[in-house]
Order: sequence, then C-alpha cells, then structure tokens
Amino acid sequence: MDVGDIEAAYAELLEAVAAAGPAAACPAPRDDDWDLDTVLAHVVATGRMLVAASAELLSGRVPVVDNRPTQSRQYLDAIVTGAGGRDELVETVRRSAQELVYVAAQLTPEQIATRVPTIIVDGGQIRVQQPVEFSSLLGPSHLREHLEQVRSSMGGGAG
Repeated sequence: MDVGDIEAAYAELLEAVAAAGPAAACPAPRDDDWDLDTVLAHVVATGRMLVAASAELLSGRVPVVDNRPTQSRQYLDAIVTGAGGRDELVETVRRSAQELVYVAAQLTPEQIATRVPTIIVDGGQIRVQQPVEFSSLLGPSHLREHLEQVRSSMGGGAG
C-alpha cells in the first residue's frame, strides 16, 4: 500500500500541534470538550486500533474494527498520563504514526480491499455499523478532521 497520504496527514497534524502551543484547546465534535492532549491521545488510540487491524489482515484474518475504545475518556486520559507531558505525547503520536505506516505498507491490494466488520461511533451516535473496505479506514480523512480541530483552536480555521 502507498502510505504517502497517511505520512503527509500525520506530518501536517504534528506541524499544527507545534504551532498551537501548550495551552491550546480544541473544539470537540461531541458533548464533552477535548483539549489538545485528549485529541492527540485519540489519534494515538485510533492508530493503535488500525495497527492491530492491519496485523490481523497480514495474519490472514479479518478484523473487527470498533472505534468505541478510542473515545473512552478513561483510555484517553491513561494515554495522556502515561506520556507524562505534551512533548512526550507528541512523540507518542509520531511513534504510533511510524508503526501504522510500517504495517500498512505491507498490506497487499487484496488486504486493503477487504471488507471488514466496522463500528464507528461519533458523538455518542453510531455512524457506521457494517462491513467497509479497509482502505477507507486507513485513509487520511480522520487525521484531517483532527487537523481542523487543532487549526480551529488557533483561530486559524481551515487555513
């Protein structure tokens, strides 16, 4: 798989985070407010979910992709606390991105096209509950949504 779009989306997100500064707060697409650290933890959790699903595909199994844990406040707080600070959290995002890019690059066209059972919840609402092509889950659109959150926190809009 060509992972250039994923790499570019992570790089753009991390550049925006660096520009946002330490006190940035992000508008959240859900009822509770997520500060920038929580958004970054969510990106890490989502990356981990996709790495695990990619590993399943590489092992010849069809994963179930369920994003609900990536929105668990307790899990996100654990990622933030475990990082120990913004710089370390940004480094955790970088490492997560590297892992995802490395594993995704090994996927064959057939594996990328595999329809995987998927549950996507956003703002407490089920948005997807059906098999979808794995390629649609790996695409950079999710990262770009969070990029817009970061930019909004800076007052820069879509920039």
